[in-house]
Amino acid sequence: MSSEQFQKAWEGIEKGWQSGQLAHAYLLQGAPHGAALRFAEQILNLIYDNHPQVATRAHPDIAWIEPQSKSRQILIDQVRERLIQPFSQTSFSGGWKAGVIVNADRMNVQAANALLKTLEEPPAKSILLLITNEPQSLLPTISSRCQRITLTSADDEISKHWEEPLFDILRDLPPASAPEAALLAGRLTVLLNNLKKEFEAEENERLSEDLSAKEAKSLLDGRSSARLIEARAEILRMILQWQRDVLMLVIEQQDSLLHFPEEKDVLAQQALTSNRAEAFQRLAAVEEASRRLDRNLPAELVFEAFFSQMI
Repeated sequence: MSSEQFQKAWEGIEKGWQSGQLAHAYLLQGAPHGAALRFAEQILNLIYDNHPQVATRAHPDIAWIEPQSKSRQILIDQVRERLIQPFSQTSFSGGWKAGVIVNADRMNVQAANALLKTLEEPPAKSILLLITNEPQSLLPTISSRCQRITLTSADDEISKHWEEPLFDILRDLPPASAPEAALLAGRLTVLLNNLKKEFEAEENERLSEDLSAKEAKSLLDGRSSARLIEARAEILRMILQWQRDVLMLVIEQQDSLLHFPEEKDVLAQQALTSNRAEAFQRLAAVEEASRRLDRNLPAELVFEAFFSQMI
């Protein structure tokens, strides 16, 4: 999303706030730990006048809900205890009450149905912010009761500090032998491990000091794992687009169809070593790797199998 689009979306929020006509619920479509989360925090800072507890997620009138670290789901008890019950009570500050659901698409059916009544009959001076990059996975009855703001495309969420290491791996495709495939798998695993450490460090700084050690660990695991899953999905998307570019050059399509035209020379060299069947096979290998990761198979094994299929 361009800065101009972001600003336009924000102007709509400011106008609604100033006129007393904010929607009671917003569906923020974008990366749950990227632009969409930043936009949600900006809304909260507006409502709570930049209170320092907004940044630490410790404000007593703001309910934060995320998938549990083990199940990776948002359960009905979380929605009832952390959001529905507080929304039925008077706010601590005497003002607004807010609820933020990160990865809202992870609500199971029971949790989503429990939330629905609050969406249908929202309390006065309350706001719900649902964050997801998969709005199609939400119940239609949930989506239809929220004002949607599209905050980012997938391309905008690629972090520049790991984009170049990934391109270094892509430029070395396809591996010529099993040892080369293992080396590429190792490099990708190292990249993800480094990202995990960075995410853990960043999220650790955001944790409230009021949490117990057990609660802090659970939140840290859940947030860093969610961000790692997002990053992994972005990496696979880029690999898929790279392989599509190779296929486009193999079948001699126009350069304007390339996702990475600035890498055309490298892509062309890779296309020379591939025929049509091999290019399609490598595309299928990326899609299979994505399905295996969705089944929670160990990433290291998935990458080893993937790069072996690229030989």
